[in-house]
Amino acid sequence: MNLLRDELHAMADEAPHIDLTERAIRGARRRRVAGAALAVAAAVAVMTGGTAVLLGGGTGTGRSVTMAPATRDVTALPERGVGPLTHAYLSRCPMPRKPDDECVSGQWRVATESGTTYALADTMGPDRTGRALRSPVAITKDGRRIAYYSERKQTFEVRDLASGRTWKAPLKVREGDFDGESFLRLSPDGMQLIYTNWSGMPKPYSVLVDMEKGRTTTLNATWYPVSVGDGGSPITLVKPSRVWIVGNRPVAVKNFPYEVSALGPDGRTLVRLGRYVDGRPTAISTFDALGGAEGPALRVTGLSDGMSLARLGGWVSDTEVALLAVPDRSEMESVLYAVNVHTGRARELRRFADFPAVLPGAAR
Repeated sequence: MNLLRDELHAMADEAPHIDLTERAIRGARRRRVAGAALAVAAAVAVMTGGTAVLLGGGTGTGRSVTMAPATRDVTALPERGVGPLTHAYLSRCPMPRKPDDECVSGQWRVATESGTTYALADTMGPDRTGRALRSPVAITKDGRRIAYYSERKQTFEVRDLASGRTWKAPLKVREGDFDGESFLRLSPDGMQLIYTNWSGMPKPYSVLVDMEKGRTTTLNATWYPVSVGDGGSPITLVKPSRVWIVGNRPVAVKNFPYEVSALGPDGRTLVRLGRYVDGRPTAISTFDALGGAEGPALRVTGLSDGMSLARLGGWVSDTEVALLAVPDRSEMESVLYAVNVHTGRARELRRFADFPAVLPGAAR
């Protein structure tokens, strides 16, 4: 219960400092979609002393991934020679805490395909009061490059994990910017980065960064960033009931939720969760981000018993999108599936011991 209380306080601390009607609408819809999943995640954390997890995806291997709840004995991420990542997550200390426990919550960790876990030592950790500011992290779809905030350089970096080469964003980002909501999106090759901050200090801000050329392009900060393609296009943004592929006219979408996939390989298709039963989504549907046409709701089949739809991710193939399902019971594992967008049929990709919050290459 202490852990659950800490999470509620952290959520309150992260509340935005701007008053936009759109934000209220978005929050209500996101809570409707994610309520059951967050309840499951809280139960898992209380029962197991687990971590808050930020997952990476790709196609997965089908094997189970288990994360250690303790955080004190994790090696710093090497400068080079690291294999593809499966996910990143925020560390969580076991509860209840012992008086001499030096464990610190809210620090970034990354895990590789081989199961090794590393600490992102230079990223934003807890502030002096112990509250994690939680600067955003993004991983490319193939898991080979990572974008993170460098506390030392006070900007974002993209690192190629194998070679160790890094690219520095031509931005000055203050630590205080992470008091509110901020988002990071990374192109498949890792060379295009979108940083959006809704803290309201001094005003909402969104920018596209060409990491290779060191150029920035200001974006409309009132739109939520979904994804960006290689070369900086296409850029997909959403608002309540609207979707916009930059360079085209925004398209109206009925009852648009914020649990949405990355833009499809065809450059126009998005997938969303829908058809709610007892407050939980049970189906997916597609819509055309350029023309506005919407496909029928397809009930997702092939899931293990006791699983609930939680979040969509990147595209696994031309016809399949990644879907995270969370268990109704704490003793079960969360599962990443590939779902056929034409039939709703799911096949299992990977199992996780803890609740994954974000899939790589996709919006959160």
